[in-house]
Amino acid sequence: MEFKTRTTLLPVWTVIAAVVLLLGIIVTLAIKDLQRGREAEIQTLREKSSVLMSSFESGARTGMGMRWRHDQRQTLLEEMAYQPNVLYIAITDRSGRILAHSDPQRVGQQLYSPQQMAALKISGDEQWHMTTFDEPQNERQNAFEAYRWFKPLKRGNGHSGHMMKRSRMQEATEPQDDEQGVIFAAFDTVALDAAQAKDIRNTAILLVILLLLAFASLFIFRDMRKIRQLQEEIRRKEKLAAIGDLAAGVAHEIRNPLSSIKGFAKYFADRSPEGSEQHELAKVMAKEVDRLNRAITELLALVRPADLRLQRVAIDEVIEHSLHLIRQDAESRQIGLGYRCTDALPLVELDPDRFTQVLLNLYLNAIQAIGSDGSLEIDVELTRDGAVRITVSDSGTGIAPDDLQKIFNPYFTTKATGTGLGLTMVQKVIEEHQGTIAVTSGQPTGTRFEIVIPLRHPTSQGEAHADA
Repeated sequence: MEFKTRTTLLPVWTVIAAVVLLLGIIVTLAIKDLQRGREAEIQTLREKSSVLMSSFESGARTGMGMRWRHDQRQTLLEEMAYQPNVLYIAITDRSGRILAHSDPQRVGQQLYSPQQMAALKISGDEQWHMTTFDEPQNERQNAFEAYRWFKPLKRGNGHSGHMMKRSRMQEATEPQDDEQGVIFAAFDTVALDAAQAKDIRNTAILLVILLLLAFASLFIFRDMRKIRQLQEEIRRKEKLAAIGDLAAGVAHEIRNPLSSIKGFAKYFADRSPEGSEQHELAKVMAKEVDRLNRAITELLALVRPADLRLQRVAIDEVIEHSLHLIRQDAESRQIGLGYRCTDALPLVELDPDRFTQVLLNLYLNAIQAIGSDGSLEIDVELTRDGAVRITVSDSGTGIAPDDLQKIFNPYFTTKATGTGLGLTMVQKVIEEHQGTIAVTSGQPTGTRFEIVIPLRHPTSQGEAHADA
């Protein structure tokens, strides 16, 4: 039997929230890991560019001391550009015009426009940005480009006076463009892009695996809920079977003495004056015997095999008849009765007497829970899978959360005069009709019972096929 309560859904949402939280943590860690990997690759490129630019400046400084010609400096520039991953090395003036380039054909062209040069905010400290590079094959690729002021000369570095004199002589003879130029070193980002793509791919694979594990966990959790429900159902049936064995063993032994006790009570009542204490005590004794006999009858009905008298009936007529039986009691307590149903409901195969008893049990429980000045609503509709759903809702005090899982247990009751078998019988009859009953309740928002039964009884369908 399926029990739907507001508390049973909490573990499901807890698991979903935990899975979402776990995925969020993993995604965050993955993004941070990608950022760390990218920063490490960029740091490597920055170190390479710094070494490359410093090496060229050192070579240029040496060449100036040896009075290298401009073509010798161009040769050094081209040789250094042959290193792996280097796209180009270039020296420009402040306006972006190329003074020297690892590709001699680019000399004299604009590497950047004056506006772009201003936007780069060039300084003595090395800076970098990501840009694109036009290859000779007219293909564009991503590039890491570092830049700063080109400084082939060093002043005030503690050299001897002879070297300082030579440096000043060179400064006077060398063109000022070199001193005021900007050096650029560009590297391809193949390794950076490949590492980043690999990290993204590995992260995506990890997330897919985690999502699959999350969905598998949800399925397993759902299956575990079904297993627990089946286990509860088995325990309940075992309990009923034990009660049945007990009832079958003692019912006969109890009923025989009850008949004798009731006979003696009637004997003393007939021989006592009307209104006397003896007469009233004898009547109480007879009533208690009847009550005990009814309890035994209910117990036997609970454990005996089903004996349904199935008929194809209009469910709305069954419900209207059941409401008619309790209408006077409800009106005397100022309880409003509401009934809504879908038009053109098909016939339903059920035992009208047993099903009416189910509805009456639910109605009477609702009326007792409301007390007075409330409402009792009955809704009927068809489900998508070919069944009829009957909902009984009340505006009563509701059922305590601790009691909600026990209300179908035999002999569980919160009423001073209740036997605790009413809802157990309701559950049994619904099961005999191959249906389910679920309950949701809150305090003080009332209680809602939902009954779902098939339009045709599976057993009778199988017999009809067999007869055919």
